[in-house]
Amino acid sequence: MSSFQFILFILTLVDLALGGLISNGFILTVILREWKKSRSLGSSEQFLLGLVLSNLWASVILIPVYINDYIIPIFPRNFGKQIMYPLGDFLVISRHWFTAWLCVFYCIKIVNSTHSFFLWCKLRISWLVPRFIAGSLVVSLFFGLFMSFFTFRYIQSNITTIDTKRNEEMFHYRKIDVPEILFLIVGSGPPLLMILGCSILVVVSLCRHMYRMKYKEHFSKNLQIIAHVKAAVIILSILFLYLIFYVTWGLC
Repeated sequence: MSSFQFILFILTLVDLALGGLISNGFILTVILREWKKSRSLGSSEQFLLGLVLSNLWASVILIPVYINDYIIPIFPRNFGKQIMYPLGDFLVISRHWFTAWLCVFYCIKIVNSTHSFFLWCKLRISWLVPRFIAGSLVVSLFFGLFMSFFTFRYIQSNITTIDTKRNEEMFHYRKIDVPEILFLIVGSGPPLLMILGCSILVVVSLCRHMYRMKYKEHFSKNLQIIAHVKAAVIILSILFLYLIFYVTWGLC
């Protein structure tokens, strides 16, 4: 690793620590205080709690894994591949699904539609939220168990590899096609499509609402149009940032 790559890697770790640990820790503190005060959590807070916990633990797992892979070995032989990688994959997939369901939740809340499915979801959103969370955990757990089984077979087939090639082993493990394809199909593919679909629906709904109000000259209506434009811009900006995050993880 060159000096430039090393500096870039350290900056990435610092960003992961600050963004993953401090910011999510602060959000978790706020949610727990609100939970303690009101003795209950709203539907959106339940998704946020799951998302924050998955982000927090993913940062806790990924920081030492990256240090072990690229700087200095700190784990016993094959510990990273058998335990840390599947656990990290479980947390990363959970994060994708919690983000997607949070987008679905706000899409249902924001979009005005008379379609029977939308009306059914609006009426039963509190009942659906725990089941969405449980389903996300089941899918993520399935993938984590699969990765554990796959890596165990990989280690058994390469048991004679010498210790000096340990880092090279782990690098090649991350490039194997089977788990990467499964990760895209099961883990991050459907959540990405859900986020794209919900974002488009919300922006279209906001634009339709603005179109209905744009010929009305009342001052409050103009303020509402400005608010709608800002909301649409924010949604598109967040979608753009998420796509950058998704592509970055896909290339890692």
